[in-house]
Amino acid sequence: MNNVFSLNRFLLLARGHFKKNLKTYVVSCLVFAGVTFGLFYLLISSKRAEVVTAGDQFAIYVIVIYGGLFIFSASIFQPFQHARERIFQLLLPASRFEKFLLAWLVSLVGYTACANGIFFVARYGVLQYYMLKGYEVSAFPGYSWLLHQKDGETLAAMFGMIYVFIHAFALVGSMIFRKIAVLKASFLLLLVLAGYWIFIGTLFKTLFPQVATTASLLPFTPLHITNEGTSYTVAISGWLYWLLALSLVIIGLLWLAAYHKLREKEA
Repeated sequence: MNNVFSLNRFLLLARGHFKKNLKTYVVSCLVFAGVTFGLFYLLISSKRAEVVTAGDQFAIYVIVIYGGLFIFSASIFQPFQHARERIFQLLLPASRFEKFLLAWLVSLVGYTACANGIFFVARYGVLQYYMLKGYEVSAFPGYSWLLHQKDGETLAAMFGMIYVFIHAFALVGSMIFRKIAVLKASFLLLLVLAGYWIFIGTLFKTLFPQVATTASLLPFTPLHITNEGTSYTVAISGWLYWLLALSLVIIGLLWLAAYHKLREKEA
């Protein structure tokens, strides 16, 4: 077991990682803050009404937090893709599992905590400035706001699943692509989503050729059918739990794929 994971060895690995990458992370935080400031400024200045709604703030939150997660996660394993840096990584006194666990924690847990902290500090500064100028500013739409929306619990669960899926997919992309991994992984994700949506649309047109339907983009979600002016909703019992289970399986497989690629790099 000690060959797989040792807490002392893992802590030494983490300390060395942050010591080596501290400047890079500081610059990344500054860039993230700058992008957040810029998006708030662009959105607010483009509106005629002197108001910052909860929806505006949530849109910026999704763009910067989810986008930043993809970019950061797709870059986390890039040192293994370059010859000189790869040799250094291979010589680190740590197991493959410890190296993967550190990258996983830094890119998911560490990023989430840091990015949210920076976002809300930047948001506070921007909105305080506009409040002094007389703008009407709504409170940030937190979890309780989501729950008060239509199908709020479902929306909250889906946002969470999408967030973790983005992380898992980006990790795989970081291990697969040697150069410009962020762009290539983004393009691959777009291809996967486009192929999935085309398949779903074709499937529904084939199954219901003479019935107007609202095709569901996610498996197990309710299907809305309209036939001769009458609307129907077809749903399986506990569909959200089935969707969560399927999502966890897919995400877990992506994480395993990333770990397997790491093993191949070190073989």
